[in-house]
Formats: sequence, C-alpha cells, structure tokens
Amino acid sequence: MESTADDASSAGTEPTGGADSPQDRPRRTAVIGLVLAVAFLVGAVGYLIGVRTSEQSTSSVDVGFLVDMSDHHDQAVRMALMELAHGQDPTVRGFAQDVLLFQRSELGAMGVLLDEQGATRPDLDPDRTAMAWMAMGSPVGSMPGMATETQLTALDAARGTEADLLFLELMTAHHRGGLHMAQYAAVHASDARVRAIAARMAQYQEVEIREYEAQRDRLGSSSGASAGTMAAMPGMDH
Repeated sequence: MESTADDASSAGTEPTGGADSPQDRPRRTAVIGLVLAVAFLVGAVGYLIGVRTSEQSTSSVDVGFLVDMSDHHDQAVRMALMELAHGQDPTVRGFAQDVLLFQRSELGAMGVLLDEQGATRPDLDPDRTAMAWMAMGSPVGSMPGMATETQLTALDAARGTEADLLFLELMTAHHRGGLHMAQYAAVHASDARVRAIAARMAQYQEVEIREYEAQRDRLGSSSGASAGTMAAMPGMDH
C-alpha cells in the first residue's frame, strides 16, 4: 500500500502525457510570441532591404521626373537662401520665402513617391544624364532653367536691389525650365500622384513667373540687361 500511495503521490506531481504544467504555460506562450515577432521583423526588414536596394532606371517618366525635378528644386532653394541673405526688397524676399516653403515641401513629397516606387535619388553629380524620360538627355547642370555656377556666384556676391533683380531673373528662367518638365510629367507620368504633383507645380510656377516679371519691372530692371542674362541661361529658347 505504501508503494501505491507513493506512486499516486508521484503521479500527482509529475506532468503526464507531455502536457505543460500551469506554471510553464505562460512562459511557453511568451516564447512562442517572441519567436513569431522576430520572424515577422526579419521578414519585414528583408522586404524593406529588397525595396530600398532595388534600382529603377530614371528613363521612366515617373522616376525620371521625380529625380530630376528634385535636383532642379535644390538649386531653387539655394538661390532663395542667397536672396534672403543679401536682398532687401520685402516683396522679393517674400518670394524667396515662398520658394523655401513650397519647394522644400515638394522635395519631401517627391522623396516619399520615389521611396514608394523603390527608387532613390542618385548621388549629386552635375554630369549625370538627366531628362532622358523626355527624350532630351543632358547633364543635370544643363537642364532647362538651371543657373550656371558663374551666375550663382554672381547672385551670392550681389547686394540690395542688385540681388533682388538678379534673383528674379534667375528664378524666372528657372521656373520656365521647371514648368516645361512639370507640364510633360503631368500628362505622361503613369502614377496619378506624380501627375497631380507635376500639375500643381506647373500651375504655381506659371503664376510665379508673372509675379516675378511684374516685380522686375517695378524695380526698374533694364530690358537689355535682362535679355543678356536670360540669353546666357542654358537650355532655354528665347
């Protein structure tokens, strides 16, 4: 009888049939949850790495426009900062602030669209071929409306009204070049969101071109000097 009692006592304290004890079940559940979470994260990281490292040709309208217009916007932001540093006319300085606000916002939006398409902006290279998506392949620095380094140096050295006028001239040309690109993408891009942002850019830049020209007239811009500066802009037809 003692043996039977011992056996019964032993059976009451040992798990049978491989079942978990009540103490072990929470621990096992936590381990399983951790394993599943790690597996999910590994899969997600692998997916993101695959997306971010995939390369898409900038010859497609969507990716090409987003990449090239981002470089275009970068230069506009650079010129706006120069005007804010050295210009004096409140209206023109207000235009520069608008450029910083809207074009930086658009840069962010274009970056998101590029990311969603699994593409990234290439490293800065003035000799990179741009605008192949428009069948107008040219170096980045020669895109329509882009100011030359000589013109940028002149803008950075200008002060007061001279800086205001030069900023307006360069930004007018810059917008005209960007307008051409935006109008094309608004019609030919595949992604509706790319078409939409391109259409908005085209609309805003058309308005701003007229405003810039009106302010140049107000500040007494010489038509001869203006024509000379504009004629030197690469990639523009006059």
